[in-house]
Amino acid sequence: MIGTLVKAAVLLLVLLSAHLAYETALLIDVRGLSGEARVVVEVLNGCGRSGIGERVSEFLSDKGFDVMFVGNADDFQYDRTLIVDRTGDLSKAVALADALGLGQVISQINTSTYVEATVVVGSDLVSFLALEGW
Repeated sequence: MIGTLVKAAVLLLVLLSAHLAYETALLIDVRGLSGEARVVVEVLNGCGRSGIGERVSEFLSDKGFDVMFVGNADDFQYDRTLIVDRTGDLSKAVALADALGLGQVISQINTSTYVEATVVVGSDLVSFLALEGW
């Protein structure tokens, strides 16, 4: 019985160590062709416009950002685009706002996610992308 518990504890420690190493690698080793670190981003549809998350993802990828996830926000009532810093380094969120040409930047640190910033697409971004030819 004790031997089984010890084996289980050792296995748990090995798996936890591997997970932490993988998580750290995702945040540190994401690099563009130029060798510069790329900002790891998730894009959430907060306006309800079908396909807008994928369009913003393509737009940001073309600008050099690494979009890891595209999905829906908690609701579709966002009038303004929200850019959320997840690491405490506001410069990455500000770089996103600059690339998009708009967006309110806030900080909500979340160490349990693989992304460095979240873009919640608001209705204002739909109009902006239309002007940009997207």
